[in-house]
Amino acid sequence: MVWLFVALAAFSLFAATALIDKFLLAGKLDDPGIYAFYVGILSAGALLLLPFGFWVNPAPPLFLLASFAGAAQIYGDYFYFSALKRMEASRAVPAVGSLTPICVFFFTAAVSGGAAVLGAKELAGFSLLIAGGWLVMARGVSIKKEGLFFVLAAPLFFAANVVLAKLVYLQLPFLNGFLLMAFGSAAAAITFLLSKSVRQAVFHSRRNKQRQPDLLFFLGQGLGAAAFLTQSFAVSLAPQASAPVINAMAGVQYVLIFIFSLILARRWPVVFAVKITPADLAQKIIAILLIAAGLAVFILN
Repeated sequence: MVWLFVALAAFSLFAATALIDKFLLAGKLDDPGIYAFYVGILSAGALLLLPFGFWVNPAPPLFLLASFAGAAQIYGDYFYFSALKRMEASRAVPAVGSLTPICVFFFTAAVSGGAAVLGAKELAGFSLLIAGGWLVMARGVSIKKEGLFFVLAAPLFFAANVVLAKLVYLQLPFLNGFLLMAFGSAAAAITFLLSKSVRQAVFHSRRNKQRQPDLLFFLGQGLGAAAFLTQSFAVSLAPQASAPVINAMAGVQYVLIFIFSLILARRWPVVFAVKITPADLAQKIIAILLIAAGLAVFILN
């Protein structure tokens, strides 16, 4: 059950990252393509493991599997950043995060031929976690039309990353598999250079200073890298059938985002504005109770 607590730590870090993402995307680093490019390039930092004996000579199918897993994460990031730019953080993040575990559940069942599925108790806990995640949203489940495509696309890519990564970890130790996936992440990042706006931001920094990443960006990505590494470690530890549960636990992240959005809105109301009524507050309390109950199912089972 160690994977459960490792995942909780990961989503606490993801909450901090999501708030920084929202702040940056509302300001000078306003192109999700540029943002996804830098995230992918920074993911190549895992290649620093190469001189330390973590490289294996994988069979071509395994290398492709790991590469697709890494690429799926970066393209998922792009769609997620695009949704975050078009919607408030307290809506975009829960919407994407609640759909992701559902996709992971069905993808896992499909690739395992139905062998890796949750039992009755685990399925109940899984459902409670997802329900709590949905209820964290301040005003129901409405989604802006301009953000709908991105909200639906991001979970598909994030789910593909989790399911494919778990297949890699079933065959390789954690750091070896993580290193292989870094190749796919870096390759996916390079594809964003096909965009003129991304090329201009990357190669013409003097003329595009307002769109360059700063210390806050790298702080956010440092936290994001730590969060992703921690979540990946949780995926490697968990049974294959429990992979969807890790994503469903993101309700902890949503609660933290909501709480800190309220605090940060005092300083940056345009970026972090969240409208709250007594009914909304009651909804948040119910959400927290559902998430706590879902976690209890797995802790006590």
